[in-house]
Amino acid sequence: MNYPKVSVITPSFNQGQFIEETIRSVLDQGYPNLEFSVFDGGSSDRTMEVLKKYSAQLSFWRSKKDGGQAAAINEGFQLASGDILCWLNSDDLHCANTLSTVSALLASCLDQPVVLYGGCEMFDHRTRKKTVRPPTSFSEELLETADFLDQPSVFWTRKTWEIVGPLDQSLHYGFDWEWFLRAAKVCRFQTTGSVLSRYRIHQRHKSRTGGKKRWLELLTVVRRHASPLVIQHYEFLVRRNSARWWLNKRMRLFLALQSPLGAYAGTVATLLSPPFWFLPSGIRRNTLWLISGIS
Repeated sequence: MNYPKVSVITPSFNQGQFIEETIRSVLDQGYPNLEFSVFDGGSSDRTMEVLKKYSAQLSFWRSKKDGGQAAAINEGFQLASGDILCWLNSDDLHCANTLSTVSALLASCLDQPVVLYGGCEMFDHRTRKKTVRPPTSFSEELLETADFLDQPSVFWTRKTWEIVGPLDQSLHYGFDWEWFLRAAKVCRFQTTGSVLSRYRIHQRHKSRTGGKKRWLELLTVVRRHASPLVIQHYEFLVRRNSARWWLNKRMRLFLALQSPLGAYAGTVATLLSPPFWFLPSGIRRNTLWLISGIS
């Protein structure tokens, strides 16, 4: 059987408590044509100890001060020689057989610009509570509104990277979304129902941090790629601290109510979020719900 080479790039910085589990999730799959490299930004925790432990099983690793996460990933793909590419952050995990599943699905289109994505298991590091997110059907219009792709479950052909180009290193929070938006203009996106990764939720994961700075960066991304309507909604959220707080509050309410109330969870969550009862002209609730990732 022919196994396409898969290049996995892991950027890392002071994730010593998680990185060994990440490395094992890739190596333990036993994929026979793997190129696995770790680019560490000069960690001061136990990361170096872990990297030395697995150095014989890694294709390449280095630890030095770099230009940040996007720069480390770009460096990795510049050196990578795989037919299929992905990056896996040092606090996330691949599922068993992910690489075999992905290679089988992409083997027939390695000469084409194709992006493949699947489901993702979100798990709380503290409580170990799990939620499986199946892949959302692809829509470029929806992607311009919010990043619905779970990054650790996204893989693509080398041809894709050659056409789309590297990540924007000026971005800290939204470089993956901005790259997906560029890819959507020139690539075919396909889905698999398989759960390909596990996304760890913890106090320091980037999606939980950043505050207004993160929202300002997301606004930069939508101004490049999205419609005036979507831009208007992000500008509204950047201006209104309370709106951002309540958007997160409604999302948490929705998730808490989903099990007992089912289809009524969204309606009840909105009723319990007074700032969304009356909105400024041009601001639509449904667009805000899409931005939050919870409809």
